[in-house]
Amino acid sequence: MARVSRAGRSAEPAVRFNHTLLQRARLDLDLTQEQVAASIGVDVRTYRRYESGAVNDPRLGFSVRSPSRRRIIERLGAELGLAEAELLVVEAEADAAPADRAAEEAGAASQAVEAPDEAGEALAGEERALAGAGRASDEEAGEKAPAGAPAPSQGAAPAWRPLHAHTLQRARHFVGRAEIVDRLAAWADGSPPCPRVIALLGVGGAGKTAIAERFLQGLGDAPRPGGVLVWSFYDDPRSEAFLDQAAAYFAPGAGASGLAAPRPQAAPGEQLARLKEALGQGPPHLLVLDGLETVQAEGGAGRAHGELHDALLRRLLCAIASGLGGARALVTSRFALADLSAWAEGGLATIRPEPLCEGDAASLLRRWGIRGDDGALGALFETTGGHALSVAVVGSYVGAFLGGDAGRLSAAQAAHLAEAEQDDVLARRLSSVLSAYARALPPGERDLLARLSVFPGGAGEEALLQLIRAGGEIAGAMAGWGAAELARGLARLERLGLVFAARPGERCYSTHPFVRQHFKSLLGVPPERVHAAGSAAPPRLDEAPRRAPREREAVDAYEAILTELLGAGRAGEAYEIYALALGGFAHLGLKLGDMARGARILRAFAGGDDPRGMPASLPARVRASLAYDAGLYAGALGDLAFACACYEAHNEIAGALADPAPIATGLRTLAYTERLRGDLTGARRLLERSAEIAGGAAGSARRAADQVHAVRALALLAAVLHDLGEVDAAGERFARLRALGDAPVARRALWEAEHALALGRRGEAREATERNIAECRRRGWEGHVAHGHTLLGLALLDGGEGGDGDVATAEAHLVEARRWAAATGEVEVALRCHELAARIALAAGRLDDGARQALEGLHVAEACGFGPFRARLAVVAARCALARGAGAAASATALADSSVAWAGEDAWARADALHWAGVARAAAARGEERARGRELLAEAAALRARLRHPGAGASREALAHLGG
Repeated sequence: MARVSRAGRSAEPAVRFNHTLLQRARLDLDLTQEQVAASIGVDVRTYRRYESGAVNDPRLGFSVRSPSRRRIIERLGAELGLAEAELLVVEAEADAAPADRAAEEAGAASQAVEAPDEAGEALAGEERALAGAGRASDEEAGEKAPAGAPAPSQGAAPAWRPLHAHTLQRARHFVGRAEIVDRLAAWADGSPPCPRVIALLGVGGAGKTAIAERFLQGLGDAPRPGGVLVWSFYDDPRSEAFLDQAAAYFAPGAGASGLAAPRPQAAPGEQLARLKEALGQGPPHLLVLDGLETVQAEGGAGRAHGELHDALLRRLLCAIASGLGGARALVTSRFALADLSAWAEGGLATIRPEPLCEGDAASLLRRWGIRGDDGALGALFETTGGHALSVAVVGSYVGAFLGGDAGRLSAAQAAHLAEAEQDDVLARRLSSVLSAYARALPPGERDLLARLSVFPGGAGEEALLQLIRAGGEIAGAMAGWGAAELARGLARLERLGLVFAARPGERCYSTHPFVRQHFKSLLGVPPERVHAAGSAAPPRLDEAPRRAPREREAVDAYEAILTELLGAGRAGEAYEIYALALGGFAHLGLKLGDMARGARILRAFAGGDDPRGMPASLPARVRASLAYDAGLYAGALGDLAFACACYEAHNEIAGALADPAPIATGLRTLAYTERLRGDLTGARRLLERSAEIAGGAAGSARRAADQVHAVRALALLAAVLHDLGEVDAAGERFARLRALGDAPVARRALWEAEHALALGRRGEAREATERNIAECRRRGWEGHVAHGHTLLGLALLDGGEGGDGDVATAEAHLVEARRWAAATGEVEVALRCHELAARIALAAGRLDDGARQALEGLHVAEACGFGPFRARLAVVAARCALARGAGAAASATALADSSVAWAGEDAWARADALHWAGVARAAAARGEERARGRELLAEAAALRARLRHPGAGASREALAHLGG
């Protein structure tokens, strides 16, 4: 029967709800109508209308335009293992099933036939039922806006729709924890948020994710004044993917209509900056980050326990904890947030859910259908220790396989559950329950759960069908299953609480990490073979393009096969993928700027956080190069401490090689990183050793390649000597390099230009840097080009203390430098851009902008351990405060004093810090402050004179003004 339009013309075929299939699926699963209704969040009367076919209008069919009906269809499919295409059929398909058609008409005749107005009332009833389950309907919330965008709003404030990038595992039955959920609800609506970050910490299975999911249920899906982004690192541990999604959601851009419009995908270096800018604008945005322990360190190898692997994610959470507009974050993890320890007194609060009490545990067991008196339930409670997941799994097991009789859990089983008294007692108890479960499950469902456990981010039905089609030991007991059997198996496991839908809008399933770990051990086949059989075919190495790929999808595919090869113990082939197909650091880092991905790949090679753990099957030179690349990625991301640990691991391996070049390079790069950290004496020792190994400078009898390494070590040594204030020694070494015929290019030329600029030779510095930029651009060394532009920008500003200069041209150089920082996120260049931007704003009189740029850079330098940059940026911030007048003198004094402390061994940073600390105190009215100002200025004048600093005269004048 074709649908008839109001105008009497034939329209598209009507859609019919397949109620007979719904009834069969329910009966196959041995469920009552009440149980299904409760599981999908509607009352039983509404459910019965679906199973009876009353929702099908004899003339118009089944309307799916209502968002509430769409949601019911999705939930029915998830609960009963049915596809939408099976539940919604067009009339043409229905005509092929006259029996079903007759049954439908009979069912419809036995109900009150829905006229159009009555149908609208029925839909309203369904929406009320869903709203009663804690979800606002889409019709109540308005028409759907673009994903992640603020919804249209009639008020002044925009309304944001929550975005669930991943679906958190929902506890099938939730009891207790009301105090925590209420606290989170009040915190989410508080303004300003206090604290700004809440961490739900506890052992696996303690109920952290269930609490977060329950809290989100309470928030609902209706538009809010601020955005809500839900991300599970269990499902996707890629920090760059999270940052990309967060930037696209919170900073979508604006179209001509004023509504949100998509922005181009952020470059790696722009992700964090764009996200922080959006979060800092004030709305009460909320990030919910589940499973953070997957991107945290377990401790050792230079990493603190709980330290975040990714520097960008670390900087984001630190920024939120310190205050970023109205933004707040809820985190679940097994590990404490070591990176946020500085905010433990205000910006961070930790909640550790207690084990379930006996009353709550008994309530949970009864909800799973367990029968028994308080004594029997109390005995079950004792076997679990109140561990939330253990209680749930015991309840599910007894309810499903022991007829709900608590007394049938054998004394031997109970004793086994309660046997341990060690730290891992809860894990051991849960493992025992899961072992019993594995024995009780039908073989097909047990093997389905074991194979699903191979995919940490979840697996879709098609991937699981691929495993079944593979047959043999890959399919296991699922061999011969079709789509219907698979859907029913998944639905049953979901009803038992063992799996859950992992992604919104997709038929993708996952399971709790504890459950995953246990059932994965039951595979009986190498997990990498199962993973490979269920994954899309990755590119083959022999089909790799001549040039390393730039498209994210291709890079993702190569990373996937590399990870599988490592899991299979084929480290040599994995290295070929990294070095040849992905191009190593030269392509992945320097051209794509994908530093976070590179760091993750190298961590996979090492099998954790220790760069010394590179596969022993690889040659020593390859292991050394991998550790070295790990340091390059870490250094670019601003993780200087870990970068040093990587270079030290490289040097340990390279020290045993016959070729001196790798160890000479490793020592020099380690020295470069120590210089960034502010350990100038340590850097000097390393460089002297590097030069010695490489054969010294002039007259070396070694090969030309070793001479190159000696020259590079000498150039960096000259820069370190300059920092230490040994100006003449630095100049002598730069002159020696020229005498050796070394052409100044790249960093070697940049360091000499910085030396000249510091001494006031601005013209010389500019000319050398312009030549260097041209040569580096010709060679494709864009990182050095960016560094050169920041140097030219500083050279164009007045070298004195007045702050004038060619501001417009300096700003043009800043734009050029920021291109590289945006493309790669390299922290050193980003800090140089912050310093130049702050200096430009100061020169132009934009004091607020100058202070903002300086303080933003200061926070980055502090989080990443860039010591000298902290001092220099604090000086600029102090100068901006002083320029505001006497009212900001206290702030200027505090910043200048901090810069003195942070300058460390850097003589130039110390000289400037002393000068401005003295000037700040000179502005004070109190005599003791002015006396201290004279002391500081006297020390600054003496140090600047020794350095031949262009500002030495300004220090003497300021001192004379104070009568010193």
